[in-house]
Amino acid sequence: MRDYHSTELGNVAVLGHSGSGKTSVIEAMAYRCGRISRVGNVKDGNTISDYDDEEIRRQSSISLTVIPLEWNNIKINLLDTPGAFDFQGETEAALHVSESAVIVVPATKGLTTGTKQAMYKAHDKARIIYINNIDYPNNSYHEKLKELQETYGRVIAPIQVPMMEGTKMIGYVNVAKMEGRLFKDGMTHPCPIPEDMMNEIKPVKDMIDEAVANTSDELLEKYLAEEPFTKEEISLALRQGVMSHSLIPVLCGTDTIGISILLNSIVSFFPAAGDTYNSYIAYNTQSGDEDIIGFNEDLPASLFVFKTIADPFVGHISIFKVLTGHLSANMSLINRRNGREEHPSKLYTIFGKSLDEVSVLHAGDIGAVMKLDDTRTNDVLSVPNYPITIDPIKFSQSYYGQAIKPVGKANEEKISEALGRLLEEDPTLRFETNAETGQQCLYGIGDIHLSSVVSRLKNKFKIDVALEEIIIPYRETIQGEVTHRTKYKKQSGGHGQYGDVEIKFEPSHDYSKPYIFEEQVFGGAVPKSYFPAVEKGLIEATKHGVLASYPVLGLKATLLDGSYHSVDSSEQAFKTATIMCFKEALVKAKPVLLEPYVTIHTYCEETYLGDIMSYFNKHRSRVIGQEILNDGLMKITAEAPQVEIMKYAVDLRSITQGQGYYDQKFLDYEYMDKTLEKRVIEAHKKED
Repeated sequence: MRDYHSTELGNVAVLGHSGSGKTSVIEAMAYRCGRISRVGNVKDGNTISDYDDEEIRRQSSISLTVIPLEWNNIKINLLDTPGAFDFQGETEAALHVSESAVIVVPATKGLTTGTKQAMYKAHDKARIIYINNIDYPNNSYHEKLKELQETYGRVIAPIQVPMMEGTKMIGYVNVAKMEGRLFKDGMTHPCPIPEDMMNEIKPVKDMIDEAVANTSDELLEKYLAEEPFTKEEISLALRQGVMSHSLIPVLCGTDTIGISILLNSIVSFFPAAGDTYNSYIAYNTQSGDEDIIGFNEDLPASLFVFKTIADPFVGHISIFKVLTGHLSANMSLINRRNGREEHPSKLYTIFGKSLDEVSVLHAGDIGAVMKLDDTRTNDVLSVPNYPITIDPIKFSQSYYGQAIKPVGKANEEKISEALGRLLEEDPTLRFETNAETGQQCLYGIGDIHLSSVVSRLKNKFKIDVALEEIIIPYRETIQGEVTHRTKYKKQSGGHGQYGDVEIKFEPSHDYSKPYIFEEQVFGGAVPKSYFPAVEKGLIEATKHGVLASYPVLGLKATLLDGSYHSVDSSEQAFKTATIMCFKEALVKAKPVLLEPYVTIHTYCEETYLGDIMSYFNKHRSRVIGQEILNDGLMKITAEAPQVEIMKYAVDLRSITQGQGYYDQKFLDYEYMDKTLEKRVIEAHKKED
């Protein structure tokens, strides 16, 4: 492919529900543009987008893929994204660098979760809806069009009506131009509009006219006066409406038929990168000043890394979008995060898994560089005299976790490096080691997300791992008050051991610390020099409670009395006496278990409010507030036991059809439910 300037190229995210046919539509587009000689098939595992072993096994996308095409002398960088909710980080990255989006919608009855998610996530982009597979049995273009208009209103602007022969699409009517097209011998041919289709065409024409009328006052006046629009007025109004996000053209076809008009519409209606002059606000990293940059080729060179591939054989591949200026090989660039100077020796464009070397890339284009080992996703690189950065991609937070356990000693040694590479590739993954339990905990968007990590570790890095439930960090405390005296006396030849303490234990109700220590000793019964030893005993003792050996919180210990021996007493003796006193006293002080609570903020449409409230009620949770936000979403605030919402990410996706999302943070510890407490204590006894 030749060099393209910012006014000759555009970046288009391809979105939709898993199974809607995005990858197949892209395959057909690549074939129609002449980039491939034969159309691949998802089932055969030979498509240009889904080339990863895990994608071939699942027969669905799990990573975004860049597919550059040329149509009518315009370069279109298609970004194929996964439809599964668990891989939404890939969609978030794609949308961050795209000016536009094609949303592939199946022609089946009902709007799928993926369609609603795609429409919501791409609300600030120029959009086209492509109704796919209308030739499948029981599929209906008109029903789907009606559903779209009922859901999204006047922004829906259908362009076509399909010509059907039974269940087979044989052509279409371009209603915007009122022209017929017939498919024959792999080509599209002009044809008269069948008379018997006028009843189907009229409501679609009315929808187009209404949508066009709403793009300007002049056209609205013409519409109210019942004057017909010209083809030029319709075409210009559609482009302006798409550019301003007030219109969404709707096209239809299959993954082989209707592809040309889709490509034509992308070129005609979508903005070029150079048209989006206000795309990014850049921040001067030295002065803090802000400036609007928009793929201006006259500015110094800069790029933004939106995806990293950590290949075990090739190394790091950084996929970027050129923000300003133009890039060439061996150009000196500064990473604005770490100040490191980089000199990419070669530049590439990406076509699926293939890298094609190029000499230059202009503002707005997408490319790749290799072996920038200290460059990662969200980094900005620019020439030394242009110190800018931009807002990073806001990736979804990961709260669904499981412990990951290597199978076998050999895998234990290799897992750290392999996980590090996967974390570089996927910013929605989170990994941490729990110092208390020793578990290695992996957090992702959902269960499918984590299972894909297990598969990739095995297939890509030859590491076998298993997933298990994360151990909840329960705690122990007391509800009662008790004063107890313990004397530790031991004689074993020579100096003995002697320590005698009387301590009052009571609840402090401060669960931010294990204990509060005070002393009220009179008359020197216990010398002050042994007070630190008593506290050291408390530090040691509170590590393990008396019910299930969990750490103790919320305790107040007051040293009241004791005695000592001038020869046999020591720090160790008083420490031991304190530990013994603690264990003997706590069983009398009404010990109870504590469980961690979290605060959850859930965001969803009002339709799902009742189901979510019911979910919290069934899971021992308290709903403490709800409000309607400016975008119409509901915000539900609840306080929940952590053990009850470990799978909330998966459950919420099911309840809201993938549209709801949430965040959470630790709240505090509270008394455990007695039924659960009994189970936890019994489980601990079995382990012993």
